[in-house]
Amino acid sequence: MDWNDWQSILRWRAIEEGDADGALLHEDRRREATARTRAGLESEEVKGDSLNAREVTFLLRRARWLEQEVVGCNGSLVRVIDRLNTVVGRRSWILAGWLAAAVLGYWLAGLGQEAEFNLLALPLAGVLAWNTLIVILALFMELQPAGRNPWLEWLALRLTPPLPDRNGFEADPPTGMTVDQRFAQLAQAPALERWQRRFRAWLHVAAALLALGSIVGLYARGWSKEYKAVWESTLLNEAQAQKFFGGLFLPAQAVLKLPVPLDEIPSMHRTGGVAQKPSFALPWIHLYAGTLLLLVVLPRVLLAGLTVWQAHGVLARRMRSLGWQGYLIRSLKAVEGGQEVITVLVHGTEATTTHREVWARGVRERFGQMTQPEFIAIHLGDEDDFVSRWRPSHGRVVIVFNLATTPEPEVQRRLVLDVSRVLGSSSQPAELLVLLDATSIGNRWSPEKLAGREKLWTELLQGAGAEIIVAAQRHRVE
Repeated sequence: MDWNDWQSILRWRAIEEGDADGALLHEDRRREATARTRAGLESEEVKGDSLNAREVTFLLRRARWLEQEVVGCNGSLVRVIDRLNTVVGRRSWILAGWLAAAVLGYWLAGLGQEAEFNLLALPLAGVLAWNTLIVILALFMELQPAGRNPWLEWLALRLTPPLPDRNGFEADPPTGMTVDQRFAQLAQAPALERWQRRFRAWLHVAAALLALGSIVGLYARGWSKEYKAVWESTLLNEAQAQKFFGGLFLPAQAVLKLPVPLDEIPSMHRTGGVAQKPSFALPWIHLYAGTLLLLVVLPRVLLAGLTVWQAHGVLARRMRSLGWQGYLIRSLKAVEGGQEVITVLVHGTEATTTHREVWARGVRERFGQMTQPEFIAIHLGDEDDFVSRWRPSHGRVVIVFNLATTPEPEVQRRLVLDVSRVLGSSSQPAELLVLLDATSIGNRWSPEKLAGREKLWTELLQGAGAEIIVAAQRHRVE
């Protein structure tokens, strides 16, 4: 998958998680999209937060179905999708930079040259030395573990449209997060890293174009003017110059089979403004062009390809690890369950309509949106009588307790153990859950007090073999 596919998936996830009320995308359309594209994928098959190939395929099919079937019918949704974008390199800037690199290379090829072709006056020697250093550093960077580059990130934010403030990633969005905020939270960090890596690839291409511009400049100037090759230096004598040029042009000699006329070097030495015997420049132009091709153009093109390949791999890993388990399970469970009946045993709580809606929502989030909860009340003090006469007609049972109640071993724990025993004695596969209802508490309890009460319940039911559900949190106690 490419970046556009991932962005499409992230847009729909942000819309669904930031639009809890279904104002932009109705629950019926969400369920229809899942039902038509899941291809037999079940929520029980979703393991861990990282995506596997089948889950990625499902998310892509689902996003494409939503784009085809839903977007055109909802103007407000279209406007939201249009503004959910990330860092994008501007093609005009890229092309302008590449053109400038090619022009600069052409200009450098003629810098310092008049009627004579001074081998050591060419800035190309500096270009070769600089590129050798950069290639080594670039290989080191590409082989390092993926991470953020604050300088390139700063540059990305300067050259691209601003994005919402970046928040730390969480598998589930904080309450009240908007669609735009959720999309930025999911997509901004991977988009910036992708931009940084592609920017490095663009720089490698620019360096290759600079070298190609120099090659073109060498031959273009030699087309209309006859050059003679000389050299002069304060630091090198004739023997040292032979060694230097022999090493510099060794790759072109070995790979391109270009002859290096080192025996002409002494007579090409210009001293006092005069060279004893200037050499014909064309062989040296061939050597410089071949060296630039082998030591600059080819390594830079390969590095650009490596950088882009690395970017694809890093992006895929980043996107697969964005905490998908909860989103996948919610989407799949919305169409699972059929007409299965789930027995809900309500202990010591008045079952008002509001309470039933809360409990039904918790049951359906766990077993599927198409399940049907069957409520049975158990009054305080009637636990033993109920268990003695109760015969489960369904294998899946949920016991509802009030979280605000202080649990007692001889009441709540014993009830869970007795219900588990009766379920275990039945011939059908059994599954027992405990749902701790916090609706009566509302916002009156602090998070610390809620956590303390939840811990008390978890410790009490340790060893009872039931899964405990509190709001969106789930624990398994054995």
